[in-house]
Amino acid sequence: MFLGQQDSADLAALCAAADLMVWPAVNEAYGMALLEAQAAGLPVVAGRTGGVPDVVRDGVTGLLPPVGDADAFAAAVARLLGDHEMRRRFGEAARRTAAAEHDLSGAVEALDAVVRRAARKGSP
Repeated sequence: MFLGQQDSADLAALCAAADLMVWPAVNEAYGMALLEAQAAGLPVVAGRTGGVPDVVRDGVTGLLPPVGDADAFAAAVARLLGDHEMRRRFGEAARRTAAAEHDLSGAVEALDAVVRRAARKGSP
């Protein structure tokens, strides 16, 4: 079933009802949907590509099988679905990591650091 675009409240309810986020992430540049799912405490199974490993920590917040390996992807999904404790552990780590590294204040600090470095390089 495809639900289409959801507003924030409905998306939060859907995440709360889910056991994990599954997204093959083919040609994924960053993975904002993966980050949102982790912020909601969902463990993730996604393809190891592009910026996905910057968002999902393999073996900590989710599992990242190689892109294009359907058997490895299915095995990763089955592994997490079959292991409640791993899902709980990964989900908690996902929520903590998203809050610590991907919230607005963290983004402001990172941008400030980049701007300051650029300004130092450009100063006489």
